[in-house]
Amino acid sequence: MLQSSKVTSDGVSEVSPPAKTRRASRFFTAILWNWLGVAINVIIGIVVSPYIVRKLGSERFGIWSLVFSLLEYLWFFDLGFNTAVTKFVAHYRAKNEPDQVNRVISSGLFYSSIVALAFLAASAIAAAHSDFFLPVANDINRREFRALILITGMAWGAMFPLHFFSACLDAYQRYDALTRSWVATLLIRSAGCAALLYFGFGLKAMGVVVVLGQLAGNVIAVFSFRASFPQLHLRLSSVSGALLKEMMSYGIHSFVANISNLLLYQGPPVIIAHFRTAAFVGYYMLPFRLLQYLVDAVTRVGFVTRSNVAEMQATGEERGIYNMTMLLNRYCATLFMPAVVYLLVYGTPLVRKWISPEYALNSGPLLPIMAVTVLIAVAGQYNSGSALYGMARHNLMARGLLVESVAGAVGLALVLPHYGLVGAAWTVGVLSVMDRGLFVAWLTCRALHESFLGFVSGIYLRPFLTCFPVLALLLAIKAAGIQGTTWPQLIGLAVLTGIIYYALSFFTCVTGEHRGVLLDWLSKHASPLKRSAAAAG
Repeated sequence: MLQSSKVTSDGVSEVSPPAKTRRASRFFTAILWNWLGVAINVIIGIVVSPYIVRKLGSERFGIWSLVFSLLEYLWFFDLGFNTAVTKFVAHYRAKNEPDQVNRVISSGLFYSSIVALAFLAASAIAAAHSDFFLPVANDINRREFRALILITGMAWGAMFPLHFFSACLDAYQRYDALTRSWVATLLIRSAGCAALLYFGFGLKAMGVVVVLGQLAGNVIAVFSFRASFPQLHLRLSSVSGALLKEMMSYGIHSFVANISNLLLYQGPPVIIAHFRTAAFVGYYMLPFRLLQYLVDAVTRVGFVTRSNVAEMQATGEERGIYNMTMLLNRYCATLFMPAVVYLLVYGTPLVRKWISPEYALNSGPLLPIMAVTVLIAVAGQYNSGSALYGMARHNLMARGLLVESVAGAVGLALVLPHYGLVGAAWTVGVLSVMDRGLFVAWLTCRALHESFLGFVSGIYLRPFLTCFPVLALLLAIKAAGIQGTTWPQLIGLAVLTGIIYYALSFFTCVTGEHRGVLLDWLSKHASPLKRSAAAAG
């Protein structure tokens, strides 16, 4: 038996304390592995990004950003199968049916191999129409754009079947292996690109290094899953048309959501490049990516949520899904809040010192808008979307994302020529709060038959109340003359913001049970360090 449960006097089924403790410990460990990868990504982004921007210049950095935004559109051909694989593999793993797991993997891999051909064709088409994506660029920039699309797009297509195994690792909750795969990709890509720029190479050579990094990460994922599932047997005879149809039925809603997310995240740079020069793509994408580095810790928790919810539902533990989702959303908002407070006050000085006055002028005003809307729409609700995926109740969420993406594209086309990047940031941000911040929360509550107001207040009220004294302190410090003009000031204020907010939120936002889990984990892992220090002494 995976879990034990008992029924209270009012008929409510709840998990017994030992099972809850085991799940909390396993869940917490998985999140820590994900955060390790995120921390490395943040460090790499902070150190390498300004170097790449300065070496490439505004126009070529904009082209670099645009190419990888367009590459994301190739996931159109996934049709939601990666999400379906995670759901089905996690389900059959929980039911201890390895033969069914093999059928899912063989069928999904067969589909992925076919999709790889579509990837290749789409890359060639995109490269041939560079004048559409960069109507105001010169011939040199267009040639570099075409070459970079061909190099990366063709390689992405060829490696698409290998990426399939990352979804399998997700289903098996092997986040240590996923982190190793991700970190290998990051290190090869970032160190390689920086080295190439140092020795005078350009965008095409950087594209080759990115491809090599992606290949290394995918190979690690394949071997890691093989070690996690020794019963793996890939057979063409195991490919099931009926299973593919069932996975397609689940995946089609994920497909709509995935395509909508692509339009939401990658649509703005494409539209900006159509109306403005490539430099404006970089101005928009820099603060977007800075926040993406920070919020990635939140989305990584969501990956853990999805497979856990699928497992809980398979074993009849639906009662625990609501509380888990609400608390995880609160914790993610809590984790992200210090970054929002800091960027509201010192965002523009940070960009000026980190990148350049040019980017401070064009990107700085976007940071407060993006930070607040990302907090509400992404950090505070990402786990709700993951829970809906895990329960296979994400069809309406997918439609909502589609409406948001279409409205965003139309809004950007109307707003951008008149109100510039600030208008674009407001358009994207307001729509995201209405859809992913409120509508997704309502869908989650409807699926679980719980109170919408209770859910939303349980997520946001405590983190926001905790942030106000910290925000007031930073504003007072800035008014006193500390403007964030030096690195010691910027780093010191960031550390101060985090320490004060997290110290307060440990008591205001974290439940007593989870405080105990965290303290037990710290005590357990601190003891070996103390013994090592004593032995060294």
